[in-house]
Amino acid sequence: MKYDKLNKLLLRQIKKKYGGVENIPEEMLPLLETISKTYDQYNRDTQLVERAMELSSQELTEANERLSTQTEELKRSNSDLQRFAVVVSHDLKEPLRTISSFVQLMLRKEQDNLSKDGIEYAGFIVESVNRMAALLDGLLRYSVIGKDKVEFKAIELNKALDNVKKNLHFKLHENQGTVVYEDLPNINGNPEQISQLFQNLIDNSLKFKNCTPPIIDIQSQPCNCNPDYHQITVTDNGIGVKEEFKDKIFEIFKRLHGTQDEYEGSGVGLAVCKRIVEQHNGRIWVNTDYTDGFSVSFTLPKAHTNTSASSMNNFA
Repeated sequence: MKYDKLNKLLLRQIKKKYGGVENIPEEMLPLLETISKTYDQYNRDTQLVERAMELSSQELTEANERLSTQTEELKRSNSDLQRFAVVVSHDLKEPLRTISSFVQLMLRKEQDNLSKDGIEYAGFIVESVNRMAALLDGLLRYSVIGKDKVEFKAIELNKALDNVKKNLHFKLHENQGTVVYEDLPNINGNPEQISQLFQNLIDNSLKFKNCTPPIIDIQSQPCNCNPDYHQITVTDNGIGVKEEFKDKIFEIFKRLHGTQDEYEGSGVGLAVCKRIVEQHNGRIWVNTDYTDGFSVSFTLPKAHTNTSASSMNNFA
């Protein structure tokens, strides 16, 4: 029997007690042989585990390298896509303006020579051109958010909403709409984007109003998931949205309320809201348990938090 596989500690103990392996009592030899075989198997298993770990480490390194390469490619693709969207949305507006101008000029100068159908068809052309221009404007707004680093600063939401109401004064008056808010907190964010966020949400409530005058209620509460964030909720008494559409409502160009003739808009407004909230490292969701209209909540960082568009990592 070979005992060279025994570990050094066991050999020292045998030598200490018996003076050497050759002096071990015969009745202990089977036990010693079992220990030797077990230790030999342990060595083989250890080598296999070490080899597997080496392979896993190598595979992990290679996977990380592939992921890093894919991440860089994705960044380049996103950058190229943003530039493409900006160029396309900007450059395509010029021929649309030309089409609209010439059709309207034709209607003014040749109206007496056009049939009733011709005048109607020309009106359809102008409406379609205007809708396409609105889509391009929405695409441009959506694509530029997050394109460049933006500066954040403390914002008084009450004052920000006062300005938004001024911007929407005529639309609110036309729809007999009311915006209700008080004692809203200060947040840390980009003033232009925060104004656009609330303007889009209020405009959405006015657009999808019910038969009663629209009332838009804006409230805040502490954010349970992150003490450095506020939770803002915007609720209206409009037509609301069905629960099965809650995951689609923030998709760009997604329209959930019938045709263009029923409700104006390009389907970009809420997608822009989502992008703005995410750039502030927050999250936005629809409160589907609210059935008397439409209710959306989102989180924004408190004014005292040291956050910027490039430094925030954890979503609230």
